[in-house]
Amino acid sequence: MRILLIDPDPKEAQVLQHILEELGHPCATASSYDEAWDLVQRFQPAAALAALDGDRAPVVHFLRKAQDQEDPLAVIVFTRSPKLEDAVEMMKHGAQDFWVQPISRDRLEKAIGWLEGRDKDSVPVESTSAPAKVIITRNPAMIRLKAMAAKVAASKATVFIQGESGTGKELFAHYLHTRSRRASAPFLAVNCAALPENLLESELFGYEKGAFTGANRLRKGKFELADKGTLLLDEVTEIPLHLQAKLLRVLQEGEVDRLGGRLPIPVDVRVIATTNVNVVEAVRDNRFRKDLYYRLNVIPLKIPPLRERKDDLPLLVDYFLKRFEAIHGTRTRRISREALSKMEAYPWPGNVRELENVVQRAVLLHDEETLRPEHLDFDPVEDLTPSQDLPLMSIGEMERHLIHKALETTEGNRTRAAEILGISVRTLRNKLNDYKQLATPPTV
Repeated sequence: MRILLIDPDPKEAQVLQHILEELGHPCATASSYDEAWDLVQRFQPAAALAALDGDRAPVVHFLRKAQDQEDPLAVIVFTRSPKLEDAVEMMKHGAQDFWVQPISRDRLEKAIGWLEGRDKDSVPVESTSAPAKVIITRNPAMIRLKAMAAKVAASKATVFIQGESGTGKELFAHYLHTRSRRASAPFLAVNCAALPENLLESELFGYEKGAFTGANRLRKGKFELADKGTLLLDEVTEIPLHLQAKLLRVLQEGEVDRLGGRLPIPVDVRVIATTNVNVVEAVRDNRFRKDLYYRLNVIPLKIPPLRERKDDLPLLVDYFLKRFEAIHGTRTRRISREALSKMEAYPWPGNVRELENVVQRAVLLHDEETLRPEHLDFDPVEDLTPSQDLPLMSIGEMERHLIHKALETTEGNRTRAAEILGISVRTLRNKLNDYKQLATPPTV
């Protein structure tokens, strides 16, 4: 799939272009929207990634022109400074999605796969250079989980996958889909924590033309687009309560109500849900509906954290070494006993995702044949517990201090900061919006 990348930041554009081309997608870049439209005519892209850098006007103008084409150009808008009003405006003018930077390789791969599948009315095509979606394990508990997943894969039963961030919940979702009777149909995913509340409803259920100001055309939601296939509801416990009721009705009746629609639309979708929070506590605290929990929890899969399956470390490290050799051309092919012992002594708060980062960092910075203990640089998660010499302050100020400390530690990575703090990305975003209104930075 040809991709047009519009970004005034040449460094960021170079990084994204490199990832796209690694995934097997030809990419052209433009530093301005004037230049971009000329490239649309010459390059004939199938999709565009467009940066929003403060000024909405050129992006909106580009979106309008993209939608006016005989074959409308799919556009995903991304920004480093997300605002709710910007997201709403972009979606109203036809943007397929609204992303907050930094943009991961995984997110790009999934989005392009979805666009390809949508265009072909079939399962998304995955690039041969993309990482394989395999569950690598010899841990007895994980092997039992795989066996359970294989046994129920062919059914339509809803599966609720629970586990900490980075344990591989989405891998299990793909495992279920590829072994089901729906394997040739779409597999779509929605991160329920990443979208603002008003966008989440239209993303899931779709809307009719004229349903609200700016709804210039009918748009199907993810339930309709995943018809005959599988829909992954990632971080399902972050769905607001009033939308939980609407989701429950879809699961019970097999029908979806678009925004502004008059009649329900039948859908045949296998739902897989994931969460990284304690669901029982969420139900007890009235943050998650009990009836929805029972509806989703037909087949529960609880994935153990990496610290409880350290017998998988040698297998996982070997897999990542081979993968990064193929991707980056590195020559590290083995790990020393001492380095493996150092890994086994580490608690891995970020689980397999953190292990992947650590191995990739090591082979890129120390391109030697053997991975040694001194090559291992674990993710810098500082102790966020307030020191004894901090001045007495309110709980609100302490919360604010810890949030900014987490963001500073993770260099602005909101997803990682939220994981450290034990809150959702949506909660973190809402807190930061509240702090913006207060105007003054926290004292450290």
